[in-house]
Amino acid sequence: MNSAIKLFLLLLLPLGMQAQYSISNPRQYVPEDPETVFFTGEFYRGYSVNNSSWENYSTLGFGLDVNWFVFPFLTIGGHYGLMFGDLKESEISNTGSIDDITSHMLGLHLGYYYAFNREWNLHTQAGFGEVNNRNKAPDTKFTEQGNTLWLQSALAYRFDKTAAIYIKASLRWDRMNIDTPQVLNDYFNKHSLLLIGFGVRLHLQNPGG
Repeated sequence: MNSAIKLFLLLLLPLGMQAQYSISNPRQYVPEDPETVFFTGEFYRGYSVNNSSWENYSTLGFGLDVNWFVFPFLTIGGHYGLMFGDLKESEISNTGSIDDITSHMLGLHLGYYYAFNREWNLHTQAGFGEVNNRNKAPDTKFTEQGNTLWLQSALAYRFDKTAAIYIKASLRWDRMNIDTPQVLNDYFNKHSLLLIGFGVRLHLQNPGG
């Protein structure tokens, strides 16, 4: 079992503990008609929180997400993320000729959904997936592959049974497979990112909901 999968399993422990608590928690609001599925679309900005090559880029991202309710408090689903990185002019000496990066991320996640009342809810996710970075330089293009883990919380306000808006904060850990001198391995292969954003959520109820 590689280190990325081990870290993912560790991230799932808090979700499991919260889910166990929710089974017997009478304070959680549960709608009369059980939820079925919800979809989200979001925008976010990314910030490097460690010493890695991503700190040289200004980043903007977009994500699509689907979640299915296993229980009123437990979700499973999938996520696709697209993030663009534009080189800061003052940082070109740190990256060579790479002036922009397009990062594609695809993964699965497990979530804990807590409804405070009809309007307000909190959704926390832990996920694991693959990341593909497409790098562009004036004279060449090339790709890099790796694995990614993330832990995210989103606070949402629901207007009605269907529509909601939310704000999110996410920590994402990318581990790439780039051949590089050992002294630069962490800088180019180990990225920790803070993603701050907002989104729109579409809830679908069971028939008659």
